[in-house]
Amino acid sequence: MNRRDFLKLGAASSAALTATSLTATLTGCTDSLPENSQWKTLRESDRIFLTAVAPVMLKGSLPTEPAAQQQAINNMLQTMDLAIFKLGPHNTKQLMDLFNLLNFGLSRGLTTGVWSKWENASFEDIDNFLNRWRDSSLGLFNLAFNGLNKLMSATWYGQPAAWPQVGYPGPLYPDILITKS
Repeated sequence: MNRRDFLKLGAASSAALTATSLTATLTGCTDSLPENSQWKTLRESDRIFLTAVAPVMLKGSLPTEPAAQQQAINNMLQTMDLAIFKLGPHNTKQLMDLFNLLNFGLSRGLTTGVWSKWENASFEDIDNFLNRWRDSSLGLFNLAFNGLNKLMSATWYGQPAAWPQVGYPGPLYPDILITKS
């Protein structure tokens, strides 16, 4: 891909995400965070999407027992919420635009092939959507897949609860290396 094609792709991608986000916002299809919310960036619809996608994207890494898996996902979502908030306003807005695209029914169906709500989508439907985006010839879908994958992987594997499953014993000197809050 040459520079001109890359710039065209970037402009078209930005226009598509902005149009979708604006349409979803104007039609009332996006929700906002309540003033007294514990969440900094992730809205309820975003958390539902991420909760549906996590078992597929992190296949084999999450606990198998349902209650433990839900707790692990909830912990990951809290970490992800803070991580997105700390990415800064520009990057946070880009992720919110992506979540708007994925949560707005028409754009979700057209771009992912998943026409049902995320909480009703099957494992296979979500797996097919992720594989299509990962292997797509459209750079925007590759970029979105990679962003979701890196964000989810970093926030899951960055937690001590995930370390035993990958054989990581933890830092040798945690008192020195890990910042206390």
